[in-house]
Amino acid sequence: MLKHRSQFRLILIILTTILVAVVLSSCGSDGDEVAAIERISDPGVTLNIDDLTAFGFKKSKTYDVEGLIGAESAYYGFWALDIYDRKDYEVRFFKSHSDAVELGIAQADERCCETADLDEDTSSWPVGMKDMRQCGGDKASGPASHGIQNCKQPKYWDYSIYANMILLCSGGDPEHARELCNDLLEQLQPDPEPAAQLKLNFDPLLAVNNNGTHFGPETRERSAGLNSLG
Repeated sequence: MLKHRSQFRLILIILTTILVAVVLSSCGSDGDEVAAIERISDPGVTLNIDDLTAFGFKKSKTYDVEGLIGAESAYYGFWALDIYDRKDYEVRFFKSHSDAVELGIAQADERCCETADLDEDTSSWPVGMKDMRQCGGDKASGPASHGIQNCKQPKYWDYSIYANMILLCSGGDPEHARELCNDLLEQLQPDPEPAAQLKLNFDPLLAVNNNGTHFGPETRERSAGLNSLG
């Protein structure tokens, strides 16, 4: 009888856990997922381009950072969860998170969104200007319609400041660009602490001994009885 009761309680807990997980996942909206990582956040690490290439970021160009205030390096490259649909990114590294925020925001704004400065003559840092433009299907006729002078739409529609890095993200609109920023930044998130992982997996009705054997409530009660007899 005790054995059946223990099994029933264990099954009930498992079913309840599954139900809660389903409800939580169904309640989450796309907007919640997009906001998962703060636009400006400092995880307390110092990053460089190797941290990105380690998970598949493809570095296409290394930019000259002269004129890019406070930046130590800058790159243009590609990455996506789907390797057959890689997206464009520009990434800038600074000495510290505070430098990225205090020195980097103005020139990141200049490169981004509807107010992006696409003119080499007025941009404070015209390096990589061709890479930050995209063509929007100019309807003009003739060979000139395919020239760079007709590509007057910004490629980057949002950016994130994460640690000492400014990440400019393509996407066609701010919402999509925010998703692409988050997709990449999620690859840089640290793994859960071992203790936290153990806590998540702990079931008070199902203990485990040192050699991996599971002990349910019935076994523990018997063990307690034997100990009291001893």
